[in-house]
Amino acid sequence: MNLKRAILFGCLLWILIFFEVSILMFGLKLKVGLNYYLVHYFLAIVLTALVAMFYFKKQKASAVEGLKAGVIFLVVGAILDAVITVPLFVKTYSFYTDIYLWIGFILGILTTVTFGALIRKPKKK
Repeated sequence: MNLKRAILFGCLLWILIFFEVSILMFGLKLKVGLNYYLVHYFLAIVLTALVAMFYFKKQKASAVEGLKAGVIFLVVGAILDAVITVPLFVKTYSFYTDIYLWIGFILGILTTVTFGALIRKPKKK
């Protein structure tokens, strides 16, 4: 595992999800509720899968590597939320007690584990 690469891809994922949430809330004006979360989780899984796909392009892929990458992506995202999202937008750290946030965290890790397990490098001839 390349820690620097994983941190950079974690930052990329956080940025993509930040823009995705902003578009849903402010562009499409979706109210937080069932429809919002269904769309958000679907898009977050797609974004996480794309980031994982590019991350594993130059990394060893396995379920364990996916778990490691997923945890690093999660930690990076949580730190960025703590220093950017909460102070500037949410205004309270009770943000981290939201069950829907934790469901998103779990889906993110499951997505990276799945991609780590499924991505196979072509055999060298």
